[in-house]
Amino acid sequence: MATKSIVCGVTGSENSEKAVMSAAETAKDDAARLAFVYVVDTRFLQGLTIQLRPKHTEDFLERLGHKILDEAVAVASSKGVSAKKVMRKGKILDEVSKVIKEEAADLFIVGDEGRTFAEKILFGKKMPDNVRELGRRAGVVVKVIK
Repeated sequence: MATKSIVCGVTGSENSEKAVMSAAETAKDDAARLAFVYVVDTRFLQGLTIQLRPKHTEDFLERLGHKILDEAVAVASSKGVSAKKVMRKGKILDEVSKVIKEEAADLFIVGDEGRTFAEKILFGKKMPDNVRELGRRAGVVVKVIK
């Protein structure tokens, strides 16, 4: 059965770039809608001992997110696929779940981020646990790209 709507989470990492390519190719092959999502989640600041200004960090992450989303859309466009950009602020799993539901996605694609510092702070779980949780919350197939 062909995929109708894809949401792809982006971070700018190497595996995220692979996920973008996979999402664009799948969207093209299945003539599916495609949306890229980037979530600004500053909870990691709570785990730092150095002083950072939360608003400055949030602004920086938002600018970075727009750049990453623009690059993802450019990749999709190079494959002949039109894609939507979605920027959110909040808890990553909550916001991605909302976007999946809003887009009526039947597939979520994400790059494997491993057990990074941010993942430890933001999720407190390992990637496979987060994938299962997201699939359960959003009722969607999740494909992790390595």
